[in-house]
Amino acid sequence: PASFAKARAFVDQLERSKGLSAARIGAVRGALTAAERASGAARKTALTRLAAQVDADGKASSDKAKVAMLGDAVRELAGQ
Repeated sequence: PASFAKARAFVDQLERSKGLSAARIGAVRGALTAAERASGAARKTALTRLAAQVDADGKASSDKAKVAMLGDAVRELAGQ
């Protein structure tokens, strides 16, 4: 099931594997926290935007598969 904990677990794994830069890890964590605090349309918009950003991150990542799983988890949260 979709959960913020699942998305954060993928972020943690990407941090350990250095699949994303430290700056992107921080930005993704901040975006997840902001989306979790939001509700309704604002939450969906934030999560949809984050999913698109994560998809773009995947193109340059050393762990494309894990980034794709993170994107899928964020899309699940957005209800897409």
